[in-house]
Amino acid sequence: MINTFNTLAITWDAFSKALSYQLTGMIVVFGCLVLLWIILSISGSIAVKMEEKRKAEAEAARAAAAAAAPAPAAPQPAVELAPAQVAAITAGIYDAAASSITPEVVAAIAAAVKVTVGNEARILDIQPVNTGYAQSGRTAIMNSHSFPTRG
Repeated sequence: MINTFNTLAITWDAFSKALSYQLTGMIVVFGCLVLLWIILSISGSIAVKMEEKRKAEAEAARAAAAAAAPAPAAPQPAVELAPAQVAAITAGIYDAAASSITPEVVAAIAAAVKVTVGNEARILDIQPVNTGYAQSGRTAIMNSHSFPTRG
């Protein structure tokens, strides 16, 4: 016959060992988490101080540059183009009968090229994108796939 008291004592001993093992593990994990929290807080405050120092140096450099730089000249008034000038700009690159692009779009493209590149660039042709090639390519790809039929 098995003594019930001895069985309970062994069980309680195993339980207390398991409990102490679990508590030790939790203490280690929470201790590591607190340590990581402290490290990240310190490194974050260091990063904030470095960023503030960098901003202060940048402000000082801007202030020194502003003090050393001469006053900016008065801005030049924008030159507005007359419709005849716009027509002259677009003369070689726009065919109203063959294009779906409006003259305003062509003038905007010409002005953007002039401002961006300068006088070195010359627009030879402006054409709308032909989507027929893309559509035929997608159709060819879809036709090359074999889809199973149900039947």
